[in-house]
Amino acid sequence: MVDSKMSEKNKRLPTTAAQAVEMLLSELSIEEKTRIANMSKDNLVDLHFSLGMYIRNSFKLWAGNSELLELCRSLSGKEYLHIDDASLIIIKELWKKLQEVDLLRVVK
Repeated sequence: MVDSKMSEKNKRLPTTAAQAVEMLLSELSIEEKTRIANMSKDNLVDLHFSLGMYIRNSFKLWAGNSELLELCRSLSGKEYLHIDDASLIIIKELWKKLQEVDLLRVVK
């Protein structure tokens, strides 16, 4: 789904969901954005092993980006949040942002 390496301009880690979404928007191709925009919210979990893994690794959720992890925990309203769930929260925020772009959604 996303190129396995982040570009040099995006080396700084995001500390908010909005920053993470903006970084993803700059990395995703138009085809990937369109695919995500046209997914149902319930099917976003299908991105766990592709985009979710990219988020967990690139944004270092496994390796110390506690600010972003804590923000995701806060957004979830849960006392404990697994890293997998944190990446899904970011995917959902990305999906919401993509819903605002009419050109990416298929008109039915």
